[in-house]
Amino acid sequence: MEFNPSDGAPKSGFDLLPAGEYDIEVIEAEERTSQKGNQMIALTLLAKHPDGYDARVWDYLVSTTAAVFKIKMFCDATGLESQFQGGRLTAEECVGRKSRAKITVEEGRDGFSDRNSVAEYLDGQSSPKPAAGIETMPSEANSQPAPVTDEQIPF
Repeated sequence: MEFNPSDGAPKSGFDLLPAGEYDIEVIEAEERTSQKGNQMIALTLLAKHPDGYDARVWDYLVSTTAAVFKIKMFCDATGLESQFQGGRLTAEECVGRKSRAKITVEEGRDGFSDRNSVAEYLDGQSSPKPAAGIETMPSEANSQPAPVTDEQIPF
């Protein structure tokens, strides 16, 4: 029998997600200062890899004029609109928040490998797939059966 020993290693959660839309949850958030001296919140997001295991994605909400759009997307998608309107967001308010996100794969640079990044936080703009099946609680208008005519009776 032959096998690849590396297949036996447990999945680390650090494998790249294929580009696409994922349900995400903020599992860690930390207020930091960026390399350029700006206030930011570093987020650790949890998503489900298509193979079924948990995967992590890191994102950064940076307080600069050019990046406020991303803070707004995050707040709109996670129910933190009032914090955005108030102009203050804390790391503690981010932890546990759930949303959908459009995840991309960025090519590695400066000796670093490829990585996932959040292109967009989605706030329900994408239309969910309709539920399969039939209504189990039809509306009042549909609850009365239509009258049957003599032409509809086969005998």
